[in-house]
Amino acid sequence: MVDYIKIYYQDKSRFESFVCNPENFEEVDAILGLHSGRIKYPYCTEFSGMEVRVTSKHGYVRNSIHKAYNDYTIGENHNYNDFGYSKICKAIDYISSKLVDVDRVKLTQLEFGINIETPVSASDIIRQNVLMHKLKGPNHNRLFNGMGELKQFDYHNHFIKIYDKAKQYRLNYNLLRFEVKFIKAKEFQKLGIFHLPDLKNKLLLRKLFLNLMLRFEEMTIIDNYADRDISPADLNKLCRYNNPNYWEQGIAHLTPQTKMRHSRDYLRLLQKYDLLKTKVLLQKLLLKKFIYLINN
Repeated sequence: MVDYIKIYYQDKSRFESFVCNPENFEEVDAILGLHSGRIKYPYCTEFSGMEVRVTSKHGYVRNSIHKAYNDYTIGENHNYNDFGYSKICKAIDYISSKLVDVDRVKLTQLEFGINIETPVSASDIIRQNVLMHKLKGPNHNRLFNGMGELKQFDYHNHFIKIYDKAKQYRLNYNLLRFEVKFIKAKEFQKLGIFHLPDLKNKLLLRKLFLNLMLRFEEMTIIDNYADRDISPADLNKLCRYNNPNYWEQGIAHLTPQTKMRHSRDYLRLLQKYDLLKTKVLLQKLLLKKFIYLINN
């Protein structure tokens, strides 16, 4: 569920003193002026893969709390296993014990996503069935680090990503991840989340999940229809509607009412030819996995 976080220390005075105390961190890296001998910012250290940095003005801690939990519990650096509610709470307690004022400083970035096992390769689903989000094509459509498919949709305050987690880690089973990364705090502050310990609140985790499912509902995910008996007129429409350029450029000059009419016609065709089974299956798998994670 919860993965990447960024904690921001606007007033760095206590944070810098804490980080530079050798009782808290054995080693802190800094820049040393070759000729002046002056130590310069930033000061950098880490624990369990969490990056800790003090700049001349601020301080922050960032990275995957899922990976941090795995690192300090089982000594492994990955985030493909189940990361349920109890583990999230333990991870937050662990991070809080390694830092200062975690319950008072603000979260500024947050990632929430779910890994689900799929009956076929996640890369096949992403390549063949995942087309658009809000009728917009992906900003990034490439192999994830050269291993497996990824599609990412960029917005001002958040990113939406769907990718093959199994190929990323060379797993012997199919694993798809769907996630929302909030890059502006106001997006999750609307849900009542301000500080890292807030993520121990099940009600707020449910709000994050509902937000995730809303973003998923906005996705265009359709079944393969090469072998379907579709009328030529409807087939022409589907080919046109499946192309993001049609929505982003072809009818960009039309009125909102006309665009809505085309959007409704698209949905009617997908329902008429029963082309939403893949999307419905993924929705069910996401819900099932969240129920499991929030109760474990």
